[in-house]
Amino acid sequence: MKKSATLKLLFLVLTFHCGAVFAGMPAIAPDVPERAARLVIKDMSQSSLKAGLKGWEKAVLEKLEQAACYMDAAFWQQVDPEGEKLFQELSQKDGPIEKAAALMMDANYGRWDRFQDFAPFVGTKSRPAGGYVFPPDLTREEFENYLVVHPEQKADLLSPYTVVHRDGKKLKAIPYHVAYAEYVFPAAKLLDEAAKLSQNQSLTKFLKLQAEALRTDDYFEADMAWLDLDAALDLSIGPYETYDDQLAGVKTFYKANVQLVDRNKAKVLDKYKSMAPHLQDHLPVPPEFRPGQTGTMMPLILVDDVCRSGQVRSIMEAVAYSLPNDPRVWKAKGSKKVMMGNYLNTRRETVLEPLARMIMEVSTAKNMNPEAYFTWVLMHEITHTLGPRHSVVNGRGKPIREALGQYYSPIEEGKADIGGLYNLPYLMKQGVVSGSLESHYVVYLAEALRSIRFGLGSAYGVIRLSCWNILEDKGALHYNPTTEHFELNVGAMTAAVKDIVNTLITFEGQGDAVGAAKFIHKYAVIRPNLANLLKKADGRVPVEFIPAYKEQPKNNRR
Repeated sequence: MKKSATLKLLFLVLTFHCGAVFAGMPAIAPDVPERAARLVIKDMSQSSLKAGLKGWEKAVLEKLEQAACYMDAAFWQQVDPEGEKLFQELSQKDGPIEKAAALMMDANYGRWDRFQDFAPFVGTKSRPAGGYVFPPDLTREEFENYLVVHPEQKADLLSPYTVVHRDGKKLKAIPYHVAYAEYVFPAAKLLDEAAKLSQNQSLTKFLKLQAEALRTDDYFEADMAWLDLDAALDLSIGPYETYDDQLAGVKTFYKANVQLVDRNKAKVLDKYKSMAPHLQDHLPVPPEFRPGQTGTMMPLILVDDVCRSGQVRSIMEAVAYSLPNDPRVWKAKGSKKVMMGNYLNTRRETVLEPLARMIMEVSTAKNMNPEAYFTWVLMHEITHTLGPRHSVVNGRGKPIREALGQYYSPIEEGKADIGGLYNLPYLMKQGVVSGSLESHYVVYLAEALRSIRFGLGSAYGVIRLSCWNILEDKGALHYNPTTEHFELNVGAMTAAVKDIVNTLITFEGQGDAVGAAKFIHKYAVIRPNLANLLKKADGRVPVEFIPAYKEQPKNNRR
């Protein structure tokens, strides 16, 4: 069977269970066509690396893409199962407002606009803070009180891999592999089939272990094998990031990245692999917040991401990532940094460069270049594994994610952002990084501007807006009313970066959720000058690009 026919059949199987469409369609916000026009569709399925694949690698690639479809299906169930049915109905309509609403739902994975703090654009129902991995009517206060009364259930209810349901007056935790069996078991079967086709030992081992992990929710051995993977194909699949859990900040969401490894560029990344221990030691924080990292691995790979689905495709397109998130894996072996070259180039050219030119002074904006952007993104990913391994609260160790709760994601992303900037001058002195410090600062600022447009529904938007305001308060950024642009003071920026990274790492080390909350509530407010400039950018600079795949049937991502 040809690839397109196979994927089309898979799409029909995946959508069969949806049943009849809704009898009545909720009202669609009248400005949806304007919102949809801010999104640019880009075909991300093509890569020059495909030409070098062997026959068995192409066969494996097809299986991996099919498995990715199931992660899309599982993610919909986690974030908006009712909205998915509306999306399927809207996808069959030809009217301009229905087509725009379908695009918005496809990009947002639901009825809520992630660029407008999850405001509904189809119907009026508010988004549940925890998505649908918690009861939609469960409040944070009720959940926290319940955990106090039922400490024996705490581990299960706070597990990254359980769905929480109501069971009368009690709460019940259901393992992901049970709740989403309809999706994870077929995906696991496809990985097993891919493993049988593989002629690369490390790939075969990883695929088998990852298939078993999907069936059991135990990802440790698969994560360890992923760090050892040495093949032309790479895959990240399963529930990993917690961004969509804004109730407790602990539940993970399904995603998939199907990737082709650019093995010819490996030497470009080699110079960074031994630097993690030195970067950890260089952080401007007390020793207890920077435990030793000697002996841990730091695999770095450059890939083209040719098929992504689920959480990683939900409108704010990642250009790199650092996984696993499991501290046990970090301690035992380390973590892998994945740089997605095709996404890096597309974001920079489509969004970042034109946005920087509109908001930053010309002399600053012109310093933005591909090498500086690549380096800063890489430093962001490396810095995710720096800092404390756990929080110490009342003298006892506690997972940072649990200690900070809903504030974990923005604080962690801010640590990666600002910690990466802090270490750049050190790397420049060591001869590892080239270019000017200003060029690296401006790519961060452009990335911050992009994220601020996402609003407070995004962890990135929250923390980058907070940092932008602090930088302005400390004189690193100055608004020039004559030119109506922001100016950058490099010296003040360097000093401010040191202060901010110290603050963020201290929040993590102390598990200071109260301090993190005060920090975000104080600074995550968009000020008039920046708001006016971003408003001018609307209609001129896309907010984001949405990946599409010519080789796959429309809406196959279900």
